[in-house]
Amino acid sequence: MDKFTSQMMLTFCLGLVFAANLMFTPAIGQKVKGANRLPAVQTSDQKVTINGKVKEVTASALTVIDDQKAEQSIGLDAKTKITKAGKNATIVDIKADDAVVVVASKGEGGALTAVTVKVP
Repeated sequence: MDKFTSQMMLTFCLGLVFAANLMFTPAIGQKVKGANRLPAVQTSDQKVTINGKVKEVTASALTVIDDQKAEQSIGLDAKTKITKAGKNATIVDIKADDAVVVVASKGEGGALTAVTVKVP
């Protein structure tokens, strides 16, 4: 091989390395769509806030007429935090026609379970 051919081969190889560097370096920091995704699983992390008036109270549920005049049945459990006038309260402290603000989590089938119930 003569000197000219060696220089051409070296230049060509360096050019290829440079071109590859330009093409792949920007792609390193990019995210791939769908990568690192967890499978779709419905969780109860979806929360809703309901403002309204109490229609009925039982030991395990609260029925509220919301500000759109729709009836909402909301389950209560041991983790539900209830406050009335800013103080801790229990379900027996809630009466029909009380104004309430309920933060509830949506479970399977759209069932609501109260996380907090506030009676102003």
